[in-house]
Amino acid sequence: MTIKAHTQRPAVRTARRDFLKRSALAGFALGGTTLGMPFARAADNGQVVVRGLGGAYQDAMDAALYKPFTEATGIKVVVQPATAAQIRAMVEAGRVQVDVVDLLDVAQIALDKIGALVPIHYASMKYTNPADIQPTVKHANMVGNLYFATVLTYNTEVFKPGTQPRSWADFWDITRFPGARTLADQKAGAAELEFALLADGVTKDKLYPIDLDRAFKSLDRIKGSVSKWWDTGAVSAQLLERKEAVLGAIWNGRAQALIDKGAPLAIEWNQAKQQVQYWGIVKNSPNMANAQKFIDFALQPKVQGDLTRYIAYGPTNTKAFEHVRAEDLPKLPSSPEHFKASFEQDPQWWADNLATVGQRWQAWVLRRS
Repeated sequence: MTIKAHTQRPAVRTARRDFLKRSALAGFALGGTTLGMPFARAADNGQVVVRGLGGAYQDAMDAALYKPFTEATGIKVVVQPATAAQIRAMVEAGRVQVDVVDLLDVAQIALDKIGALVPIHYASMKYTNPADIQPTVKHANMVGNLYFATVLTYNTEVFKPGTQPRSWADFWDITRFPGARTLADQKAGAAELEFALLADGVTKDKLYPIDLDRAFKSLDRIKGSVSKWWDTGAVSAQLLERKEAVLGAIWNGRAQALIDKGAPLAIEWNQAKQQVQYWGIVKNSPNMANAQKFIDFALQPKVQGDLTRYIAYGPTNTKAFEHVRAEDLPKLPSSPEHFKASFEQDPQWWADNLATVGQRWQAWVLRRS
C-alpha cells in the first residue's frame, strides 16, 4: 500500500530532513508574532471524542489544545484512552466511539489501509493555512500532528555521567550495564525491531527491509532483562519513574517531562528513532463536523508552538517555530543536532508487515525466556 499525499511529495526523505533542519534553526531567529485565530469563548456546541494517551502527553494536550479549543468553539473535548489495537477492533466491529484518532504513523497508516479514515477537509480550514503544513506529513486521510523520537533513557543514579550506555549495543549489553530494562510491546504500535538490529551490528542505512529472524534472535538476548513490555507512553514513564526499570526505550517527550520534574533520568540521543504522530478522523464517527474543526484548530502555528512548552515534541506546521521558545528547541527531536544522530523509521514497511510481525511477536513474547 502506498500512501497518497494530499500534495506532491518529491524526494520525501530529503525534503523532510531539510524541512526539520530549516525549521528548527528558524526558531532561534524568529520572534513571537502571534498567528492563528484568537481563543474567544463560544457557546456550547456539542462535543468531540479524541483518543487520549494519558500521562504527560495528555496534560500537555489539555493545556495547549483541548482547553483553548473549547474556549474558542464551545465544543467539549472528551478524551477516551485506547491502544492502537483497541481502536482497530472498534472500527472492525462497527461500533465507533471515537471521532479523532491521535496515533503514531504506523498505526494510522494501518487504519487508513482498511478504509477506516475519512478525508480531511483542508480546503475548508479556517484556523490553519494548509500550505504551512510540512508536505511530507500531509495526506488525504491523515495529517502529521507532531514529530517525536524513541530514545535511550537511563537512570543517572545507576549510571553516572560518562558511564551510561551510548548505543543500542550498549543497551543490549547486560554485563557492562546491568539492571532492568523496558521496551515497547507490539501493542504500542511497533516492537523495537530496529533497535534489536542496531544492537546486533546493522547500520542505520541497512535497517530496511527488516530481517525478522535476525531481529528476534537479537531480542532473545535481552528478553530476560526486560521487566515489562510497555503498551502506552504513560506506562513507560511510570516504569522509569518508579525505578522498575533503570534503562528504557521510550518516547522523548515522556522522558523529558520526567526530567523537567526532577527525576534522575537522562536521554542518550544517539541512534534515536524518529517518527510522526498523526491526526485522523474515524469513518462513521458520531461528531464528524466537530472532528474536522478540531484538527483544523490543532494544526495552527500558535497551538503547535505552545505545545512544545509542555512536552518536547516537534511541530509539523512550518510557522509554528515562531512560537517555540529558544530554551525549548534543544529538547525537540527535530533539532539539527539530534536529527543527525538519529534515523527515520520506515512506516510503510511497518504498515505492509504489521500483521506478520504481530503474529510472530505474540508467539515470541509469550514464550518463556
